[in-house]
Amino acid sequence: MFSKKTRSTAALLFSSLLLTIGRGATLPFMAIYLSREYQLPVDDIGIAMSIALTTGIFFSLGFGMLADKFEKKRYMILAILTFIFGFAAIPLVHSTILVVIFFSVINCSYLVFSTVLKAYFAETLSVSAKPKIFSLNYTFINMGWTVGPPIGTLLLMYGTQLPFWLAAISATFPLFMIQVFVQRSKAVNTDEENNVKWDPKIMLKDRALSWFVLSTFFGTLTFGSFASCISQYILVVYDAKLAESVIAVVLPVNAAIVVSLQYIVGKHVTAERLRKLMTLGTLFFMTGLLGFMFAGDNLIFWALAIAVFTFGELIYAPGEYMMIDNIAPLGMKASYFSAQSLGWLGAALNPLASGFILTEFPPASLFAILMVVSALAWFCMIQGMNASRNKMISV
Repeated sequence: MFSKKTRSTAALLFSSLLLTIGRGATLPFMAIYLSREYQLPVDDIGIAMSIALTTGIFFSLGFGMLADKFEKKRYMILAILTFIFGFAAIPLVHSTILVVIFFSVINCSYLVFSTVLKAYFAETLSVSAKPKIFSLNYTFINMGWTVGPPIGTLLLMYGTQLPFWLAAISATFPLFMIQVFVQRSKAVNTDEENNVKWDPKIMLKDRALSWFVLSTFFGTLTFGSFASCISQYILVVYDAKLAESVIAVVLPVNAAIVVSLQYIVGKHVTAERLRKLMTLGTLFFMTGLLGFMFAGDNLIFWALAIAVFTFGELIYAPGEYMMIDNIAPLGMKASYFSAQSLGWLGAALNPLASGFILTEFPPASLFAILMVVSALAWFCMIQGMNASRNKMISV
């Protein structure tokens, strides 16, 4: 028989998968929905999507921090109920403004769930289990993004509102699983000195956290929206037909490597190896970007370049979580992970930054600039590690 902790972990991982499938079945098609249902022009759709995504990130910061004041199992259930409400509301309203508001609510609730999930794992799992479970969670998220869009495409053929109903219905299963199988959060080693009273001011004074948030920002600016970045580049240099062909190659290769190797690589990303492995991950990013620069119209070269690039992602995904977990005191895990989520603004800004670079500079300079950005992510990460080590020495 499985232990209660194993059942809790499994239920949360499958919940993460199902919620991501629902999000993956809808987010890529929001532009189509707004165009068909409300006849919005392309520029207005871009503004609406950016507002919804950015608003969701900022609101999730506040709600995620409050999670440390409440029992995390109940907080995750509340986030999922809000998630369901947002998806069920979008097909029922007939206002662009309300759609944007509910889409912001969906993004906020998903990010809050993800933040509290990481905090729950950070507080309840042993040190040796954390890299494995963080890597498994990232694998399940990528599986959701692999399965969700094809399901959304199929449903979209029968009605623009069906993907939203699917997302709402699929999210009801996590409600049941969490209620039945997940234990109330109880931190391991609660007697350790790292346990502090909840106080947001602590984060403002934590230099290591500031460096790590900056590192996450530059990191997600590099790999958070790589498919959009590549497609924009090819549209400028070549044409839409080649862009479709390249995306049809790089996305499956990326997904296959992440799903098959994330756990195998991620379980070795421990606190002791973090500095060396994150440096190696940065080198993978830079080598992959160099490959993009010279891939041209060769699909095999694009596949090889994205394979190398993805190995950087395999290391960075659990590594960023481990960096925050190592500095977050017990009682403030969710607050620290919420602060880290601000770094995902880098992924949101990637399409805008890519468009500006491609307009103002030679196209190949896009990947050269992203190589510099990935180096900045590494520099900020090293500074954060040094600040964290100095803080531990002073204590």
